[in-house]
Amino acid sequence: MGSDMSKNETDEYKNARDLLDMPKYSATFRSEPERVWGKRPNFFLEKHPLMTGYSFLALILFLAWVSNLSMFVISFLFLYLVSDFLTNDVRRLIPFMPKAFLFSILYMAVILLIVLMTYKIIPDIGKKLPTIAAKLQTEVVTQYSKASERWNLKDYIDPEEVRSAVVKATTATIQFLMNRFTSVYIGAIYFIFALVINLLLYHDKRKFEQVFAVKPKSLMFFLFTFVELRIRVFYFYFKQVMGGQMMISLINTAISSILVFWLHLPSPLLLIGLIFFCGLFPVIGNLVSNTILTIIAFVSIGLWAAGACLVLLIIIHKLEYFLNSKIISGIVNLPMVVSLTSLVIGEVLLGLIGLMLAIPMLLFLRHELEHIPGFINGSVSSSVVPSPDQG
Repeated sequence: MGSDMSKNETDEYKNARDLLDMPKYSATFRSEPERVWGKRPNFFLEKHPLMTGYSFLALILFLAWVSNLSMFVISFLFLYLVSDFLTNDVRRLIPFMPKAFLFSILYMAVILLIVLMTYKIIPDIGKKLPTIAAKLQTEVVTQYSKASERWNLKDYIDPEEVRSAVVKATTATIQFLMNRFTSVYIGAIYFIFALVINLLLYHDKRKFEQVFAVKPKSLMFFLFTFVELRIRVFYFYFKQVMGGQMMISLINTAISSILVFWLHLPSPLLLIGLIFFCGLFPVIGNLVSNTILTIIAFVSIGLWAAGACLVLLIIIHKLEYFLNSKIISGIVNLPMVVSLTSLVIGEVLLGLIGLMLAIPMLLFLRHELEHIPGFINGSVSSSVVPSPDQG
């Protein structure tokens, strides 16, 4: 008899997806009112499915925002984007190449980059930054002295005031970068977590439905399918927009690389990587990278090299308008004032990361609002929007 009971319990455990789904446990942990309520339909969900789904999605986004997970989110999005590009888009060109090998290329490159950043790039920047600041101060004062002798600027601007202003500006910049070290350290930890989660997602993507979408009539099934679909919609726009922005950044980087090697600027590979990374940020990215390029050219070579970098900034700025109209505009299809406003709001809410997420989020919101039912008769009634005759 004991063996029969053991066999029955084993069969129940196999048929039950969760331990608490077994009859002897579910009866213990659910009261009689709950069992009666469980047999009734969820009238609120049936009457207000969109309100339920969007409230749950808004809760997730709010928790991510107050938890300062924006760095983790953008790191994961980019890692997933590159993984998707390698394992799907690139594999279409070389179908004989295994997906696992293409996926491993990303992680080998990232590990190599982490090693270089830790043992080479960051220490070099820490050593060279004070030297660059000192050279910048000296070069500015020297150039001002030459200009003052030629155009008699001392009658208008005191040289000591110029020197003091340059020293304060460079010191404040170095202090700002040092204060950001903690943010960089935290961002690096988030990036490593995103790296691990992206790897786990690559292997366990198909298991999500087996875990969260087993019972079609449950609230869990509804919330999972609702959120999963919205994530897919947002990622579609993110991939389109950032894919176009990456193309623009590659073109701008190729043009800037010619100037970097022509001027023989120090650490050319680091500068090229910085130019490409900054180019991923719409509008402000090229301004930041070319400012750094101009300062380094001014310190390393002189005034004429800085002038060449400023000319490059103007050329790339004009080129970016053309590339945006050819590449991004076909994807975004939004008025420029709307795009710029979304970038400003994104920067205010999330900083530089908001510049990357602003336009994809705006396109996602437009898509969702266009697919939510509005007026029953398909038109706006006169009681809502008055006719011109009504004033």
